[in-house]
Amino acid sequence: MPPATRPTLWTSSRTAGTVTHLAAAVAGLDLDIRFLSLRGGDTRTPAYLALNPKGQVPALELADGTVITEAPAILTWIADVAPDSGLLPAMHPQRAKALEWMAWCQTIWTGAFGLAFGAKRIAGDDVAVAALLRAAGIERVTAAMALVDAAIQPDGTLLGTGQPTAADLYVFHLTTFLKPLAIDISALPHLAALREHVGALPGVIAALAREAA
Repeated sequence: MPPATRPTLWTSSRTAGTVTHLAAAVAGLDLDIRFLSLRGGDTRTPAYLALNPKGQVPALELADGTVITEAPAILTWIADVAPDSGLLPAMHPQRAKALEWMAWCQTIWTGAFGLAFGAKRIAGDDVAVAALLRAAGIERVTAAMALVDAAIQPDGTLLGTGQPTAADLYVFHLTTFLKPLAIDISALPHLAALREHVGALPGVIAALAREAA
């Protein structure tokens, strides 16, 4: 792939890349958004593997050829180049707490959600084992969502910052996948309020429209 003339975000809908897409839109960054098909094998092509040998999304290619991978790292870059966005607090301990929540979200996404949605792939033809794995994944997701619901501050954000941070965007992304797991978000009122708050941001609305196109 030729060097990018502006930062390029390689992503795929309904993946951790979605969070970085949301953050870029909220921050108002002029990124070249490139959607890849995971099922179509776009992340396994020689060209993409040369860019990101992990064969995963998201990946952010900077104009100088530097490539940043992993959602928390890309979210941090976005927040730092757009400090007025408020996506990361400038000072500790709030900045550290935001990074803590971003790391936690990444763990829950790849772990609990990954188990719930990937149970059949993991178990292969063993239907009984797949059912057990899915149930275990759903149990872990349910517990995780109860934990974050209890942590949300009265202003509807995780850190009480008044405006959503990158951590709130990641939690919003996780809530998108609760309905397919038959987890009722209305039983988690603080989490439901966070979802409504973040979902109303113009940047989030615009990014989700692009993802659905």
